[in-house]
Amino acid sequence: HSLKMKEVVAFMLARLGGNDKPSKEDVSKILDSVGIKAEAEKLDALFADLEKLSCSVDEAIKTGMDKLAIIPAGGGGGGGGAAAAGGAAATGGAEAKAEEEEEESKSSSKAGGNLFGGDDDDSDESSD
Repeated sequence: HSLKMKEVVAFMLARLGGNDKPSKEDVSKILDSVGIKAEAEKLDALFADLEKLSCSVDEAIKTGMDKLAIIPAGGGGGGGGAAAAGGAAATGGAEAKAEEEEEESKSSSKAGGNLFGGDDDDSDESSD
């Protein structure tokens, strides 16, 4: 079956909202609410697969996550550029990187409207 994630995500959103057994209509309503038309054949395939489960959806997710846990998920690179510079330059590079990361965290918290907290700045400063 070739499912697109939108049907699966809408199903899981319904479950997250407290509906333990969402119907096709529930999934369609969620998708409609954001301007997406549910595709009947994909909904049929999703619900057919759900009926084949020998356990609950939660148990199936846990089993799948346990299987994924054995797959290595190494970072694959990134960093290391400062170490290549060597000596005192590497230390300066590390300090610059720390400052850059601090600046990024400040700017991202402002961009997110302090959605997740952690903004050390007084938010009332600008309204004085």
